[in-house]
Amino acid sequence: MRKLVFHRQFPMMVRGQPYCAEKRIFCWNYEGGKKTKKVSVIRTALLIGIVAMAILITGCSKNTSTGIDSKRSTDTISVATGIKMVMVSIPAGTFQMGSANLGFTPVHRVTLGAFTMSQTLVTQEQYQAVMDTNPSFFNSGGKWPVDWISWYDAALFCNALSKLTGMDTVYTFTFISGTPGAGCSGLGNLNIDYTRNGYRLPTEAEYEYAERAGTTSDYYWGRNYPPTTTADTLAIDSNAVWSNNSPHSTQPVATKKPNPWGLYDMSGDLWEWCNDFYGSYSDSSQTNPTGGTNPGINVLRGGSWSGFYPASSLCSAYRNSDELDDLVPRDNIYGFRVVCGAR
Repeated sequence: MRKLVFHRQFPMMVRGQPYCAEKRIFCWNYEGGKKTKKVSVIRTALLIGIVAMAILITGCSKNTSTGIDSKRSTDTISVATGIKMVMVSIPAGTFQMGSANLGFTPVHRVTLGAFTMSQTLVTQEQYQAVMDTNPSFFNSGGKWPVDWISWYDAALFCNALSKLTGMDTVYTFTFISGTPGAGCSGLGNLNIDYTRNGYRLPTEAEYEYAERAGTTSDYYWGRNYPPTTTADTLAIDSNAVWSNNSPHSTQPVATKKPNPWGLYDMSGDLWEWCNDFYGSYSDSSQTNPTGGTNPGINVLRGGSWSGFYPASSLCSAYRNSDELDDLVPRDNIYGFRVVCGAR
């Protein structure tokens, strides 16, 4: 169940030449023969009108700054002067959780209420602004995801963000062990109140649901595991930071394609802490599940940059975990994002 990882030194890996996914920009090009100025203006106006009408009818206008379909609404919160966090609206719905292909069974029906989720992993500048510290192993810049984070550090960030924005705190406790925000190793008498409308870590079910974004394929970009062609590998390269395209480290958030709901890096870059304990799946239908009953072993989702993990770890249903009572319950492959939504 738990995967032993040793990332204090970079692994020596023998790999083939990495693929270079070329970015292409497609533009409309209108050409024609000799026409009078009047006719050209009229045709141009007609084309503009047709395109504008098509956008209004289909409802597929884009936010040019993010490329997100405008049908998924967003909310921007300010964590400090010039530092913001975008929260994406995730609709209520039902999906099939798990994967027979990957062995995460039984596949079961899960129904979730609506919630919002941060568009990216929490970045180093966001973490610094809220917690006044940056414990990252890869201290590369403000737009890089914060790493070297324990589950407890992430919970403390959620509480601090809730207080900063005038919302309820979800996590209550009586004492803190370790260094808060930069190596917290325990929260005494911890209680998680899902009825409070504050920031918290996503449940494992919320993470998989948001990562899938309505897809049923192994990868949210429409392909299945295993990758067998160059095109399959290039598709992974375009959507995730992983061992094939990372320089043995994290990369800035939102540099790969978003999933269909406008969330970035749901696969790759860093494993992300989930709120709940690791536990075996049940074949019964569930509504707003909050995980297993195995205290001290928490779920990680999403895969990472590390070469220790195969391409299957980037699949939407892939599960990982780590022990919170480990001597060092954090790593340079661990990060997180936040959600908000009372249950």
